Amino acid sequence: MNILNKGDKIALVSPSGFIDKSSLQNGVNWLKAQGFVPELMPHTLACYRYMGGTDKERADDINQAFARPDIKAVFCTRGGAGAIQILDKLDYDMIKQNPKPIFGLSDSTALQNAVYAQTGNVSYTGFLPIYDFKNPEPDETLSQSVKKVFASLEQVVQEGTYLHGGKAKGVMVGGCLSVLCSLCGTPYFPDLKNKILLLEDVGEKTYRLENMLTQLKYQKHFNNIKGLVFGQFAKCTEDDKGDGSVNEIIDDFVKDLNVPAIADFRYGHIPSRYVLPIGKEVCLDADNVKLEF
Repeated sequence: MNILNKGDKIALVSPSGFIDKSSLQNGVNWLKAQGFVPELMPHTLACYRYMGGTDKERADDINQAFARPDIKAVFCTRGGAGAIQILDKLDYDMIKQNPKPIFGLSDSTALQNAVYAQTGNVSYTGFLPIYDFKNPEPDETLSQSVKKVFASLEQVVQEGTYLHGGKAKGVMVGGCLSVLCSLCGTPYFPDLKNKILLLEDVGEKTYRLENMLTQLKYQKHFNNIKGLVFGQFAKCTEDDKGDGSVNEIIDDFVKDLNVPAIADFRYGHIPSRYVLPIGKEVCLDADNVKLEF
C-alpha cells in the first residue's frame, strides 16, 4: 500500500522559519507533477520574527492538518528554528488517532521526534520543498529516494564508512544532532531503547559536536541503542587547533560502544541524500556498510 497516491491532498506547513510564496513555487510544482494536491495551511506564509507565525498559529496549522481526513501527509516547507516552541501546543491524542507522515529535515527533527515520542507516528526526514528546490528539479538521488518512500518501496543503500561491525534491526530516531539535543530532558525526547540512532548536523564547531554527543550518551536507555548511523556533518570545523576533526570526534564517541555503526552516510544538509524514516524499523548491516529501510 502506497504512503501517498495520485490525487492525495497534502498540507504544507511552516513550523520553523518563515517563507515567501515565490520560494515555494518550484517545490509545489514538483509535488503537483507527482500527482498530489498541495494545500497551504492558513498560516504557512505567516511571519512572526524569524518564524512562520506565532507559536499558536504554527501549532494550529499542524493540528488542523492532522484533524482533516482529506489531508494524507504533512510537509514542512523549510528548516531554520522554532519548531521546538510549538510542541506543547500540539494535540497528541488527536494526532495519534489520525496518523499521517510528516516530511521534513533539519529543524523538523524536533517536530518529527516529538510526535513519534508522544504518538508513535512515522515521519520521513530528508526532504523540504524549499531547501531542495533552488532549481526546478531536485537532486536525482533525493528524487528517486522520496518517490520510493511515496510508493512504500524498500531501499537498500550500500555506502558510507565502517566504524564498528555487526547487524541490527531497530526503529530509527534522530536527525539533526543539535535539534535532537534540544529535546533532552523534555517529554518529547524519544525513548532510545532498542533504537537505531541517526545523526547529522551543519555549521557546528567540532567541540560543540562532542558536547552534544556526550549529552546524548547521558540520556536514559542510550546504553540500549541497537546501532548508529552518522550522516554528513556539513561545514562543521575545528574552532581551535586541537579541537579535533569530525572524524576524530565520532571515532572517540563510538570506540567504547559495542553496537553496529557507520559514518558518512548520504543524509544531512547536502543536496544529494536519502530520505529516511523516523519511527519505523530499519536494518543496519555495518559489516557491509548497508542500510535497508
